[in-house]
Amino acid sequence: MYGLVNNGIRTFILDAHGEETWAIICEKASLPNAEFENMTAYDDADTYAIVSAVSETLDLPADEVLRVFGHYWVGFSKSTAIGKLIDHGAETFIDRIRGLDEMHERVQMTMPHLDPPSFEFEESDDGNHRLHYISGREGLAPMVVGLIQGMAEECGVSVDISHRECRSRGAEHDIFELRIESGAASAA
Repeated sequence: MYGLVNNGIRTFILDAHGEETWAIICEKASLPNAEFENMTAYDDADTYAIVSAVSETLDLPADEVLRVFGHYWVGFSKSTAIGKLIDHGAETFIDRIRGLDEMHERVQMTMPHLDPPSFEFEESDDGNHRLHYISGREGLAPMVVGLIQGMAEECGVSVDISHRECRSRGAEHDIFELRIESGAASAA
């Protein structure tokens, strides 16, 4: 993963828990100098080690760490150099969900080694939309839940998320059902 993701986790921990906690996390993750260059690709194992160390240090399940970080990422990423590429042309929550792959394509122009996930959105007239999350990386579906929650909050809508099919339980990929509050799908 790019250092930008690791710096997002670092910034979240520093903001919420301080430098002493970050130092403990770095030690547990065996990353003594845990500062990352945003545009440099790092081994995914570093990110997983950080998440594991955060989980242990804060006594939270790793899935919850990822969910909380996913929610935090929505605001954090906008303050970075790639921030302008994130919401390009997306006026509503549904537009943002539909545009996730296109957003990753724009980001990939500045981060050529990016191995982004893929998202396929199935809109439904009954309001029970489906979001397919396809990734070569294991275990990041909880982060997607946090991202969806953060995007919905930012757009001023309410969304219920059900994880219908889980790759970690043998499914081909993760599928989420998104139930958007009636009338909220077009809210900005």
